[in-house]
Amino acid sequence: MESKKPTVTIYILVYNNAEELPATIESVLKQTYLDAEVILSDDGSQNYDVNILEQYAAALRKKYGQVRININEKNVGTVKHLNRVLRMADGKYLISCSSGDIFAKEDTVEKIVRTFEQKKTLLLTTRRMDVASGKKKVRPSVLVGMLLKFAPNMVLDYMIRKKNVISGCCTFYQKKLFETYGYFDERYHLVEDYPYYVMLLQKKVRFGWSGMVSIHHRIGGVSTGRVHPSIYKDIELMRSLLKNGG
Repeated sequence: MESKKPTVTIYILVYNNAEELPATIESVLKQTYLDAEVILSDDGSQNYDVNILEQYAAALRKKYGQVRININEKNVGTVKHLNRVLRMADGKYLISCSSGDIFAKEDTVEKIVRTFEQKKTLLLTTRRMDVASGKKKVRPSVLVGMLLKFAPNMVLDYMIRKKNVISGCCTFYQKKLFETYGYFDERYHLVEDYPYYVMLLQKKVRFGWSGMVSIHHRIGGVSTGRVHPSIYKDIELMRSLLKNGG
């Protein structure tokens, strides 16, 4: 008798970029992995009619048994929004594909689950294809994966001194990770991944790594130089807390 596949939660976050949703929804609908629930969540967008999410949900329900919508009445910022959705999730594995992103291949979710099961890890970081103005670039370097495996303290040191090298949009989680180490730190507003990954590395949590490109990411914000002031504030707060042992 074939064993039941682990349940996955695919979560799609939206904030003022609903025009990019059709490609993301189509990407999710093309996935070959069927044992999934989908959460479609908007963080208080003001520039479109959020009722349109019901149309997308209806299309998703034709394929997936459990599809839920969450709409925040007011914008709460990336960190609180993400935590809210992760707490809603019922899946063993939590896989993001936010509005504007698309899965690289039709079997991407299947490959992510298979890699999780093989590596027995609480989180799995992969690579993304950045897409902007007709240009494409794969990030991060495979060197990051090698260092995460063989010299994680070097990654930690670099991230504390320089910048984040682990991409949040193509890092996926077991629900158990958050039950064990807590959710993203809500002292931050927009930057959820950077301080969380530093904390995990400090606690010697092993990062699973796969060199696969899992997400095609439509870059903006930090990647194009248009940095929201709150991002600077979050990074300054993180450095201050690290300096003072907080």
